[in-house]
Amino acid sequence: MKTDDLIAALAADASPVRRSAVWTRWALALLLASALSALIMALAWGVRPDIHQAMRTTPFWMKAFYTAALGVAGLLMVERAGRPGVRLGWGVALAAAAFAAILALAAHELMNLPMASWRADMMGSSARVCPWRILAISAPVFLIAMATLRWMAPTRPAVAGAAAGLLAGGLGATVYGLHCQETAAAFTAMWYTFGMALWPLVGAAIGRWALRW
Repeated sequence: MKTDDLIAALAADASPVRRSAVWTRWALALLLASALSALIMALAWGVRPDIHQAMRTTPFWMKAFYTAALGVAGLLMVERAGRPGVRLGWGVALAAAAFAAILALAAHELMNLPMASWRADMMGSSARVCPWRILAISAPVFLIAMATLRWMAPTRPAVAGAAAGLLAGGLGATVYGLHCQETAAAFTAMWYTFGMALWPLVGAAIGRWALRW
């Protein structure tokens, strides 16, 4: 059989993958990743003791909505980056809007504080450990997202790796928020953002070879 005939025969038997199959796989992957991240957080640092009171406050949800928005943006981007010839779409706009919103909240917060209090507001009590804890908690999400991408067909491996990193950082930071007692928007804008940006940088770097066909 000639090569062209073989290709034609194989193509004749091919059937398109249902869109729901992709989202089902991502849902299962993220359930597993979330459970592992929560386990790391619980074993290493524990849930904040005042979690029930904190969940009744605006700062808690401000931080949670910001990190979750970046996680959702990463999921939207990584799902599209895993398919050939598809633009990243609304995920980029959502990530930009979330970042702009937290910057605006941080600026408003600082403008209502005396300048002498700015450093304390931005640094909190855990600036030195916050990004690295987010990095650690996000690791299972990143690894599982990269493994899921290998099942897909990314033609832009660096972009797909960065999107997987954003998904990991956003989800990991949301889980870390169940432990962290920092409430300042300026702290969140600086240190949470820094922590969430680490895996996208790693993902872009290693995605070039890890996600190549």
